[in-house]
Amino acid sequence: MLKNRLKSYIKQKPSLLFIVKKISDLIRKNYRVAFYLLSRYLIRLQFHNQRLRDGLKIDSVLPDGVSFFGYYNISPGNYNNEIVFCSVNEEINHPTPNNKLHINIKSQSKSRLIGTTNSWNWQQGCMLQWLPPKYEQIIFNDYDSVSGSYVCKIFNKEGGLIGKFKGPTSNISKCGSYALFFNYDRLSTINPSYGYNCKKDIKLPPDDKDGIWKIDLSTGVSYLIITLEQLKTLNYSKTMDDAVHKVNHIDINPTGTRFIFIHRWRSPMGRFHRLISADKHGKDLYILNGDRMTSHCCWYDDQTIISFCHIEGKGDGYYILTDKTHSRKLLSEKLPKEDGHPSVSTDKKWLLTDTYPDSARMSKLLLYNFQKDKIIELGRFYQPLRYKNAFRIDLHPKWGLDRKNIFFESGHNGKRQLYQMNIGNLLHNSQ
Repeated sequence: MLKNRLKSYIKQKPSLLFIVKKISDLIRKNYRVAFYLLSRYLIRLQFHNQRLRDGLKIDSVLPDGVSFFGYYNISPGNYNNEIVFCSVNEEINHPTPNNKLHINIKSQSKSRLIGTTNSWNWQQGCMLQWLPPKYEQIIFNDYDSVSGSYVCKIFNKEGGLIGKFKGPTSNISKCGSYALFFNYDRLSTINPSYGYNCKKDIKLPPDDKDGIWKIDLSTGVSYLIITLEQLKTLNYSKTMDDAVHKVNHIDINPTGTRFIFIHRWRSPMGRFHRLISADKHGKDLYILNGDRMTSHCCWYDDQTIISFCHIEGKGDGYYILTDKTHSRKLLSEKLPKEDGHPSVSTDKKWLLTDTYPDSARMSKLLLYNFQKDKIIELGRFYQPLRYKNAFRIDLHPKWGLDRKNIFFESGHNGKRQLYQMNIGNLLHNSQ
């Protein structure tokens, strides 16, 4: 079957003969590149850098430059259709304190610089976002060289500094009253993809002095609410012996009463993960899933979490977890059994997610209808081979506050860019 397909396509596209010869040469020199070319051009027959669903189009937020936003499930746009985003002068694999990240706001097709930071990474940026609940001010992380500590700063839309708090942010409650964060120094030493690189000779605090902090955004006071030592004693396992612990991926529920986070540890026995929930004070902890694999999650409502994880006896997939219970239900057989970055529309009708690049380096952008149990593929986007490891490009899709626009990152045009896609008509016609 493959042989016949190749003959047919080579007749139609003489350039394929060149590709076949190129692959043959590369197999002897570079297996990774050869496998990619074989998969993309001869097996999957992907000849375009992008493929959009009919009727859809995408717009780059900064057409002539390198732009991105950061993590999924946070909106770059506010209620006035203004967009905040990050940009850099050049793409480098490993950002250093000398590589400033530019903070920009785009309004009515015009972009302007409002600030800079040297506390950032490619996967989460500087945790840039609009400050809820009004979404008229901008908050992001930075480094204070005087105190030698990471901070978060609040700016108005004109670039004026309004406030600076001790401690960076990881997630902010939608009521805007508090933020939660973890130790970015710990991530820098354990998982540099998500850490910052402003400090040298990092000395980590003991586990009873490290964990999850809370910032009162009305006073600026920050304090430790959950320690790593607590987590180690929460349903202790022998896999924790001689282990290094960390927390990541904090997400606060819609009304700010509870939050979830992933507790991860690495020991001589391997790597382990578990999803834990707690109330807003860091009390009433509950293990939702563990210890084999828990990846990206989001809240559906105040009691329900959607998580891509492994459930013993069921396998990997997107599961619906009910907080403070053992209820674990597969969301849909139609969703891919591969990791992605999920977020739920504000009307609770749609799930937006993505896939990592396949063997042809194509990432999929997917929309799932909860009521109809139906998946709509919005597009596929090619991610060049040079984007890998900490430098990789994940689509990291996110909803706009207007429910019509979505945003995602991609490198299909040869550089990292933040894109906007209006799916308002698609949503209306798919009800």
